[in-house]
Amino acid sequence: MHSHHPTLDPQAHTWLELAEIQTLLLDAYPAVVLELDAQNRLRWLNPAACARLGYASAELSGQPIAGTLIAREELEARAAQLSVELGKHVVADAGVLGASLGNGGTDEHDWILRHKDGSPHPTRLSVGFVRNGHGQVCGLIAVEPLARAGDGDTLRLMHHDTLTGLPTRAVLQDRAEMALLRAARQKSVLALMLIEIAGFDALCAQYGRSVGDDVLRATASRLHFELRKTDTAVRLDHGQFAALLVDLHSADEARHVADKIAHALSAAVNVGVARLAPVARVGLVWSPAHGNQLLPLLERAEAALAQVPAGQGGVCAAPLATAD
Repeated sequence: MHSHHPTLDPQAHTWLELAEIQTLLLDAYPAVVLELDAQNRLRWLNPAACARLGYASAELSGQPIAGTLIAREELEARAAQLSVELGKHVVADAGVLGASLGNGGTDEHDWILRHKDGSPHPTRLSVGFVRNGHGQVCGLIAVEPLARAGDGDTLRLMHHDTLTGLPTRAVLQDRAEMALLRAARQKSVLALMLIEIAGFDALCAQYGRSVGDDVLRATASRLHFELRKTDTAVRLDHGQFAALLVDLHSADEARHVADKIAHALSAAVNVGVARLAPVARVGLVWSPAHGNQLLPLLERAEAALAQVPAGQGGVCAAPLATAD
């Protein structure tokens, strides 16, 4: 009697399920991949996203993407843009990631993802629906497209400073407009700080441009640490930055934050084997007391900045504006 040994059927046993193949591919994908459930909560980040954003694989599971990886101000600005483009009101929550998706379609947009330490990571995400076995939408998947040889990242270069990673002046207008409208609606205080590293050009001339770059990067990093995720720090020209503070309760709160920022930015910076102590000067204005439009606020902040003695750090608030 011969014993019967079962043989392997290659078609039945050696092939992975499609879902398993997709998971393996996404795990190995070298750029960011995020999956959201139907309630716009983070379900999964691939290893590249975890490494890029500083989170452990399960640390954000079940957490809303709004206020964690994407600031609420960013979502509000995108919702306002989509409301105009689509001709209907789009709610300013994480649902805006998929608001413009049609049946089977995808949407690409630039977002600023937040590292666990608060630093910004400008990222372009292509978003599509995730469907279950019955074809029903059960979530979203967001994938960072890989750059192709010869592709220019023109949009990102226009809107983000390559040295510090901060948004540039081109972004400030859009964010300020939305924040000013919301402040008026909620009767809250919005503050604008114009920040300058005093003598920055002279510092570069004396120590070299690379040292100046180190000072700028340190300034940006300290702004990230001191500001809330809902606030916006912006790189302007040379040694100048701006910070937009939202949802404040009073002018005194704005002054307190400005004093804290000036103190933090004036701490010594390690540049190679040397330590330099930058001098931070801050011009402070707030809305509605100093105006309700960005350009007048910037002009008054610049005038206030000019009142801070050149060789000293500190904060100067603009005098209250007359009615426009």
